[in-house]
Amino acid sequence: MVNIIHQTTMDYYRKTAVIGLLFLLTTLSPLQAKPLAPPDDPRQSITYWQKHSISAEEDSLVVMAQGVFKVLLRAWDNSRLEPNLYVVKSSAGPWAASLADGNILLSRAAIESCLKFGKHRAKHLLAFVLAHELAHQRADDLWHQRFFRLVGNQGTAIKQLMLKERQTNHKTWANAGQKETQADHDGLIMMASVGYDPYQVLDKKDFFTVWVENIWQESCASQKQGLANSQACQQAKNRAMRTHAQLTAVAAQSTLYEMGVQAFIAGQHKQARRYFMAYGRDYTSRAVLSAIGLSHFAEAIQHYRQLVQEYGLKQPIYYYPLLLDTSAMLMPAKQSISDQAKRADVATAMVQLKKKMQASLEQSINYYEKAIRLEPQHGRTYLLLAFSYLLDGNTYMVRGVIQGKYIPLFGRDSAAELILAMTSGLEGRAGMTESAFDNLIKRLNKPIKDPVIPADLLIYSTYYNSAAHAEHIGNKIRAAELWNQLASYARAQGKAILFQLAVRHVTQRAAVSNSPDSAPNIEGIRLGDKFSLQQDKTQSKQVSDLWVEGEQYKVYRFQNGRRYVIDPGRKVVNAWQDAGQEKLNKGIAMGDTADRALKTLGIPDRQLHMLSGEYLAYDTYGLAVHVVQDRVAGWFLYHP
Repeated sequence: MVNIIHQTTMDYYRKTAVIGLLFLLTTLSPLQAKPLAPPDDPRQSITYWQKHSISAEEDSLVVMAQGVFKVLLRAWDNSRLEPNLYVVKSSAGPWAASLADGNILLSRAAIESCLKFGKHRAKHLLAFVLAHELAHQRADDLWHQRFFRLVGNQGTAIKQLMLKERQTNHKTWANAGQKETQADHDGLIMMASVGYDPYQVLDKKDFFTVWVENIWQESCASQKQGLANSQACQQAKNRAMRTHAQLTAVAAQSTLYEMGVQAFIAGQHKQARRYFMAYGRDYTSRAVLSAIGLSHFAEAIQHYRQLVQEYGLKQPIYYYPLLLDTSAMLMPAKQSISDQAKRADVATAMVQLKKKMQASLEQSINYYEKAIRLEPQHGRTYLLLAFSYLLDGNTYMVRGVIQGKYIPLFGRDSAAELILAMTSGLEGRAGMTESAFDNLIKRLNKPIKDPVIPADLLIYSTYYNSAAHAEHIGNKIRAAELWNQLASYARAQGKAILFQLAVRHVTQRAAVSNSPDSAPNIEGIRLGDKFSLQQDKTQSKQVSDLWVEGEQYKVYRFQNGRRYVIDPGRKVVNAWQDAGQEKLNKGIAMGDTADRALKTLGIPDRQLHMLSGEYLAYDTYGLAVHVVQDRVAGWFLYHP
C-alpha cells in the first residue's frame, strides 16, 4: 500500500483495497494526478497501527489469519527479515496493505469477507491475499516509500531538489499495474508451494468482485453504481480475468510440485526429482532447490544403509534426521568372510557403492549451496548441507558450515549441537562425543521453541546417535539405557510415535503391520485404474492440461476436493483429496486431529516434514495423510 495521494482515511482504504491491496486505485486519470509527495502520514508506520491491532488471545479470527501467514512464511525466499502480520480494527471494510518497514496489515473485515465463502475456502483466499502482500515485500515494490521517508528527514532545500520533476505520469500508473499483475502471479505460486490451492481464488463465484462488493456494500450488477464503485467493479473483473489466465500455467506447475512431494514421500526419489526439476525450470526458489537436493540426499542415505546392512562400516552407524523412519533399525553386517577372493569382491562392491553415494552427495551439496545463495537466511538449508558433508565423512567441511556459518547467523542451538556431537564421533573423540550427547539430551528434556529441525525428529536423532556411538565403542549397556530412557520420556510426554520407535529398539523387533480391510481409494478410484469416459463426463469438475517432458497429462479437479492426474493412456497416476466433506475408508475426515490418524491407522512407516506440511506415510495401505497445524488436511495414494 502506497499513499501516493493524500485523502480521508475511509476513502483511502476503500480505494487501496480494491486495486490489489497495494497501489492506490484513484478515480483520477493519470493526467489529473498530483505530484508525488513525501508520506508524512503516520499511517505509513506500524507505530501508528499497533494501538489498533488485535491480539490472537482476544480473537479467534486473528489466530486463523496468523496460522495461514505462518504457513506462507515457509516459502519466504529473501535475504531480508520475514515480515510481521498485524490484524487491525478498521471501519473501512476488507483491505490488506504492506508497509515499507516490513510489516503487513490486514483488517478484521478482510477475514470475515473470506469466511463468507466457507471456512475451508476462506483459508485459501486468505493465503492469496497475504501471499500477494508478501510478494510485494519480496519484490521490494515499496522502495519509493523508503525513499520518501528518507526525504522527509532532509532539509527543505534538499527535499525540493530530490523531489524535482517527480510526478505520477502514465508510466507511474503502468508500473503500478504491472507490479500488481506480478504480485498476483507470485502470490499464486507462493500459496501453491506451501499446500494452498490456487484454484480456490476463482472457483465458484469470483473472489475479486465479491471483495469489491463487500467494500462498497453494493452489488456490481446494480444499475445505481456511482462512478467510483463502477470503476472499482471493472477493475475487479479485469483482475479476475487476468488472474484466471495466469492460473492455467501456475496451476499446472503447482500440480507438478504436488506430484513431486507425493513421489518423495513414497520413496520414489528419481521420480520426485523429475517433477521438482520440471517445476523448478519455470519457478526456481529456495524450496525447490532444497527439494531437489533432498532427493539426492535421500538416495545417498539408501546407499549408506546398504553399506551398513550388507558390508558393515567401521564407524558409528548414525541416523540422519531427514525423516522419522519407523522401519529404520540399522544393524551392521556380522558376516565373516574367510575366502580371499570373496573379500576382494566385497571390497570392490563397497568401493562402487561408496562412489554412488558420493555422487549423490555431490549433487545434494550442489543444490543446497544454490539454495543458500538464493536465501542466505534460511537455517535449515545449512543443516542439510552439513549433513551431506557428514555422511561423506568430510568433518572439516561440516565444522566450516556449522561453526563458520550457521552458528554466527543463528546461534548454537540444539540442531547445531547434534551435528557437532556426530562430527566428534566420526573424528574418534569418544569422551567429547559422549559428553556432547549427554548435554544435548538434558537440553532436549525442556520444551524446544521454534526448532529448525522438527522437535520429535531432533529428539529421536539425538538418542539414536548417542546409542550408536555407545555401540561403536562397545558400551552396549549404555545404548540399552538410552533407548529405555527415550521410551520413558516419550510415554510421559504422550509422544506415540517416539514411544513405539524406542520400544522397537528395546525389543529389537520390527512392528507387525495389519492388512487393510479394503484398498484405500479416492471415491472408488485407485492408482493404475483406467479413468472411464463416464467419470470424464461427471459434472462439477475442471480439467487442465499438464505437460511433463513432452507428454500430455490431464488434471481433474472435482468440487468435493478430489484430484486426479491422468496419463496419456488414461490411467490414474496420482489421486488425492485436499478439501470437502469426504471421508477416508477408516472414517478419517478433514479437520480431524493428527492423533485420529494415528489411532485409526496406527504408527506410520515414515513421518516427513515438508514445506507443505507434515505427512504420515503408511506403506501397508499405500496411503499418506497430510497434516497441517496438527489437523488432517488431506491424503493421497501411492505405490510403496
